[in-house]
Amino acid sequence: MPFTMTLPEHSPVWYEQQCFSTHTPLLLENLYAYLSKTQMFSIKACRQLEDKFNSIFRVDEIYGALKLSPVYLKKVKQWLNNDEQLIAQIRNQKILKVYNRYTHEEMIYNSIRGKRPQSTSELSPENYTMKLMKDTMKTCDFCEKNYLSSTAEDSFGRLESKLSYTAANTFKYDRWHTLIVSRNHDTLHLTQDELEDMFELSKKWFKKAHDLEREYMYPEMIWDAMPKAGASQIHTHIQVSLGKDSYYGVIERTRQGAKQYSKDHSHRNYFSDYLQTPLKDLEVMIMGEKLNKHFYRAIHLLFRAFIDDMNEYSFSFGMHLPPMNEAFVSNMPVLCRTVFRNPVTNLRSDMNGLDLYTSSVVGKDRYVLFRKLKSSIENRL
Repeated sequence: MPFTMTLPEHSPVWYEQQCFSTHTPLLLENLYAYLSKTQMFSIKACRQLEDKFNSIFRVDEIYGALKLSPVYLKKVKQWLNNDEQLIAQIRNQKILKVYNRYTHEEMIYNSIRGKRPQSTSELSPENYTMKLMKDTMKTCDFCEKNYLSSTAEDSFGRLESKLSYTAANTFKYDRWHTLIVSRNHDTLHLTQDELEDMFELSKKWFKKAHDLEREYMYPEMIWDAMPKAGASQIHTHIQVSLGKDSYYGVIERTRQGAKQYSKDHSHRNYFSDYLQTPLKDLEVMIMGEKLNKHFYRAIHLLFRAFIDDMNEYSFSFGMHLPPMNEAFVSNMPVLCRTVFRNPVTNLRSDMNGLDLYTSSVVGKDRYVLFRKLKSSIENRL
């Protein structure tokens, strides 16, 4: 079944009121209760929403209790600012588990985890970022004309445009692997034109490599900003690669899950149904039929919302395009996933063994994030 950008027939507010019977802002911790309510309604649109959601996800709600000694309770109260409601919650914690039946990804949400004590820095995230940008420009390999002598070229040469250029990755992870480098050092303050230029140059590079070796046809992009996200260079650059037999593991797992979904649910597309379900992953996801001006606009708005309005300065970004073999194009969307990392000055990592070897454990409400993004983006339209 081809992927199409078909949005739900009603507005989010309509679904909240008619299907979830709530006139207050949605909270992720109440997701299990919301889904239970939809089962009691005879409204066709509500049943369809529930069916699509349950076809992809399984939701479990469990509780974990604990005992606090009087001495330790004093410390916990300090962490929670003596909020009696939070103290009651920590004694008997609601844990929500959302499992994807087809990709086998899982998100575990416990609102109280967002209240954990954080390490602090004398330097604010904004000042730290500005200083890092300024200091790294002095000896940057990618700035001005430095790249001509400080970076490698692909076997077919270097591609250049007005606002960006390619530089073959010196330490490759695939046969066709290069960097798309913006001529703007500051990765956090790119214009929409600068973003668009990088992605358009990426498409030209994909075509060039594919034309040379037709069996390489699975395009992917990775973009890490700032050391917190693992970036080895501060200067704006995207890593792009073209796979031969399949996408890389995580994306290929999603692709195979989508194939199985279409087999289990005839005349339905996994990505189309995923787009219509009211839950987002740990990351913010952008999905579209083509990588075009509308998609670039969405990415730019997302960055401005997080960086300018939420003061988040580090992110990891992943994108895949449909296979370059025309036979596969219609079933796959352009899919971009972006997660903004913990405050750049926070000494604690935002990735741990739980995330690496079990499931993604989050402490921030996705619905609250959605409302912030919606407000920020609408103010810019």
